[in-house]
Amino acid sequence: MEAQKSLKVECLTEDEAINLFKKKVGETTLNSHSDIPQLAEIAAKECQGLPLAIVTIGRAMADKKTPQEWERAIQMLKTYPSKFSGMGAHVFPVLKFSYDNLPNDTIKTCFLYLAIFPEDHEIWDEDLIFLWIGEGFLDGFVSIDEALNHGHHIIEHLKTVCLFENAEFDRVKMHDVIRDMALWLASEYRGNKNIILVEEVDTMEVHQVSKAKEAQRIYLSTSSLEELTIPPSFPNLLTLIVRSRGLGTFPSGFFHFTPVIKVLDLSNARITKLPTGIGKLVTLQYLNLLNTDLRELSPELATLKRLRYLLLEGSLEIIFKEVISHLSLLRVFSIRVKYMLSKRNYISSSTEEEVNYSRKADKAIYLHEDNKALLEELEGLEHINWVSLPIVGTLSFQKLLNSQKLQNAMRRLHLWNLEGISILQLPRINHLHSLAIYRCGELQDIKVNLENERGKRGFVADYIPNSIFYNLRSVHVNQLPKLLDLTWLIYIPSLEHLSVYHCESMEEVIGDASRVPENLGIFSRLESMNFYHLPNLRSISRRALPFPSLKTISVMECPNLRKLPLDSNSARNGLKRIRGESEWWQGLQWKDETIQLTFTPYFKEW
Repeated sequence: MEAQKSLKVECLTEDEAINLFKKKVGETTLNSHSDIPQLAEIAAKECQGLPLAIVTIGRAMADKKTPQEWERAIQMLKTYPSKFSGMGAHVFPVLKFSYDNLPNDTIKTCFLYLAIFPEDHEIWDEDLIFLWIGEGFLDGFVSIDEALNHGHHIIEHLKTVCLFENAEFDRVKMHDVIRDMALWLASEYRGNKNIILVEEVDTMEVHQVSKAKEAQRIYLSTSSLEELTIPPSFPNLLTLIVRSRGLGTFPSGFFHFTPVIKVLDLSNARITKLPTGIGKLVTLQYLNLLNTDLRELSPELATLKRLRYLLLEGSLEIIFKEVISHLSLLRVFSIRVKYMLSKRNYISSSTEEEVNYSRKADKAIYLHEDNKALLEELEGLEHINWVSLPIVGTLSFQKLLNSQKLQNAMRRLHLWNLEGISILQLPRINHLHSLAIYRCGELQDIKVNLENERGKRGFVADYIPNSIFYNLRSVHVNQLPKLLDLTWLIYIPSLEHLSVYHCESMEEVIGDASRVPENLGIFSRLESMNFYHLPNLRSISRRALPFPSLKTISVMECPNLRKLPLDSNSARNGLKRIRGESEWWQGLQWKDETIQLTFTPYFKEW
């Protein structure tokens, strides 16, 4: 309609929802029993602020005058919302209009897939997209990067049409009523109950769930994996997602009953050992072991000849030799390393004392030590094109420098313990998304090679779009006691997240950038910057920067940082929070009082 401005109609607040719901129920019904007003509030909350659902359900409850009727109705809303009066006839068909107008079947399939997770579940964007890739929804793309980019496009489109919702920190979720509609679409409306089956079964007595035998996709949740009962045969099961809130081992023999499983997601299952029999899953293509407590990757994995995507947790310490080299179809190999800022800095890595429990020096690769052998196995894989892992030690780093194939595949690079290196010349890694440099005691300076194919050098505006680090979005440096500055970051045009911890010698983050034009936009895409235990830090930047994308600043144990590179035009678009110690904030120096008053409302004490 060529409107000049579009406004998103938000869901009602809880009070607004309750008031509208009670209005549709009517005073006569509300006054028919003293328990009903409280039950009405419970029912209203089930609508999650969606006006269409509030009106429909409120009208349906108008003739129910006893608490027992209300309690039965609320239970139906919680368990079988599609069967509640008016939902299938009035609410879902209206919501279905948005679904029907999605551009293609791929987006429709990706939308329905999120309904496999329980109500209010939030999932990282990238984790969801990798599941879509593992399921084969995005198989039309040659590279993983193209598939990931398209996945992000799908998520943004689904948010635009209000079928997905934003959650914090690059996560996404589905409104409860939208999820109910998705399950209705996937089963009752289409007359096919096998597309998606969600079974959040805390008792895990799967054999009691009669529908499970026919399910294609199942989500299971339990408080303890030891309680899991061995199920009957699942001849149609393609996808199994398991979550556990307690530590444990997977029951022996479970996978004898899943002959055609393609996707196995045990992330957040808190397992300490790989399930016995996992090597029997000859059809498996996607295996997610993120956020587990695995220390050792079993040799049994070498039999998974069709495996294409392997996602591992940074707590992993041992991979047996020639396991990875046997996975001939592997495309994605990722070890996710977590870095968190807290009063005690934490990194997901192991101490020497923790890994001596199982040394088999001739048969295993120890990830906390030199892991050159792992890089050699990855290099030998024909189809590998997306790699994320820690590279430990100078020999391993040299292996990366000598392998163009590994550099082309590297997406997240974590450099640890580069002994004897005082000047780090970063290699040309065009597709690198994330860089972490950790525990390099001699490192003083980091450099980038600014020479492009035509032999030009220097920092000029028209060079940046072709930068060798154009895709680099996150930089984390930690425990580099001799590092002097990070001035090389001015050459990273797409940087979004910067964290600098335990760099005791650093006095400036950005040093002399006088030759960089002021209109070029240093840190123009930076969203967050974190500085922790930098006792000599005096400056982030010598001049104030506009920071058009900045959302958060976190500062801890930086007593000499007395100025922030902010002026009245800085961070005007989206700043949400500045965190630090109260004493540090009170001691900051500002160019004028107006700037101080501008940023004071954003300060939150640690």
